[in-house]
Amino acid sequence: MTEKLNLGGTLPAPRKKYTLAFKAECVRQVAAGARQSDVARAQGISPALLGRWQREALEQAVPSSAERDEIKRLRTELKRVEMERDILKKVVTIFSQPPQS
Repeated sequence: MTEKLNLGGTLPAPRKKYTLAFKAECVRQVAAGARQSDVARAQGISPALLGRWQREALEQAVPSSAERDEIKRLRTELKRVEMERDILKKVVTIFSQPPQS
């Protein structure tokens, strides 16, 4: 066997795996105003682990420079398409009126 023993002579405990929903709920509680240490204690996790989850959530929430460039391009395109739509609405209104003679 190649498993390492800790100083007490026993096998280390297997690492716990937490679901994304559990992590998100813990981070949400802290974001809603609860103290990080209180949430960690209530959920049976370490405050350091909760802090890491918070940093990971923040990194995912902040768009990268490529995403920011795409957002800027899409907003510009949206303005152009909205302007075209408004022009077409006016044209339809003008051409749907009966001819004046």
